[in-house]
Amino acid sequence: MVIFAIAFLALLYFVEGTPQFTTCPSSVCLSQPVTYECNSGVNTLIWRVLDTNGGSVGTESYTDFEDDVGATVSIGSQFDTVLTVDGSSLVSNITFTPMLNISNYIVQCADPTGTFMNCSIVIADIPIVNMSDSFNYRKPPSEYVQVNWLLPNNPCISHYIVIRTSSTDSVNFTTTTNEGLLRLPLPSLNDTLYTFGVLAVDTGGRSFHTPFNNVTFIPNVPGFVTDLMLTQVDYPTDINDTVNITVSWNPPPQLSQEPILLRYNVHYNVSDVPQNITVPHYHGATPTTRPYLRTLSGFIVGSVYTVGVAAVNNIGTGSITSTTITILATPPPPEIPSTSTSYYSLTSGISSTPSTTEITPSVSVTE
Repeated sequence: MVIFAIAFLALLYFVEGTPQFTTCPSSVCLSQPVTYECNSGVNTLIWRVLDTNGGSVGTESYTDFEDDVGATVSIGSQFDTVLTVDGSSLVSNITFTPMLNISNYIVQCADPTGTFMNCSIVIADIPIVNMSDSFNYRKPPSEYVQVNWLLPNNPCISHYIVIRTSSTDSVNFTTTTNEGLLRLPLPSLNDTLYTFGVLAVDTGGRSFHTPFNNVTFIPNVPGFVTDLMLTQVDYPTDINDTVNITVSWNPPPQLSQEPILLRYNVHYNVSDVPQNITVPHYHGATPTTRPYLRTLSGFIVGSVYTVGVAAVNNIGTGSITSTTITILATPPPPEIPSTSTSYYSLTSGISSTPSTTEITPSVSVTE
């Protein structure tokens, strides 16, 4: 009876507990050694590795009776195990280097009762980069374009390759930055079309190219502003008084690949003194909103003034669009709308249409 009781207690001690992984990552990186850790909960621990078809790659076990801490056993040619804690609850590690040929293998940790816990080998996906379509350009002497991209949510990125392509060359730049940007030199400007691409390369050397990581850039100054108009807004009670005018315009036509507009320079003269003001560019503004309207003052009756407007981006200032205005003492007479009248003769069938004269304002525009 005593011998039976001792044997029963020994068996109870042997099977008590449940195995569990204390380290089992949701995904692993190619070519980067990784370690899974398991606690068997009892004094025996069994490792087993299954391939993608469920076949056994190999099985090894540790027991408190036979193995000491530090004991190592290999499973196949890619998995190494080591006992790290002995006693009534064994702890062991299994280490391997993830390769594509063991993707989706299952590592099992078990106790002697056949209770298996699984930890799959899931290799992280190939990282994909999405690029921003905005560029930051810096003028000489530190001339470069800053290429921006969104950092992928992928822990296995080794480095990035930024590709700059033009009609004359194609150059790859490698960076390990985690800032999501790289400043690149530009060998030439003058409407040269550049294409930039960014590849994220993982620890296994894999990368994936998609349409989302290609953007184009045309470095040049802006074109002419459009719809430039000058309007006299008040008339003096004394011809010696000065008056105000408004100047309005719309942005130059722009491609998405061109540097973004920053501001506008407005040039004019008052009493032979050059005047200059700057107006910020409003991104998203449309011609119907007419955001670019400024009031200018100090204009003398009887004088002719020229006002010019030029758009500015990070590369430089575009050509000036200009127009002139003659300052009047009184408002001009209202323009008479043109009419057309026809007369018909019932006997002769001859019709007569009076001529119409159009009044053309004395405003010239130079681009």
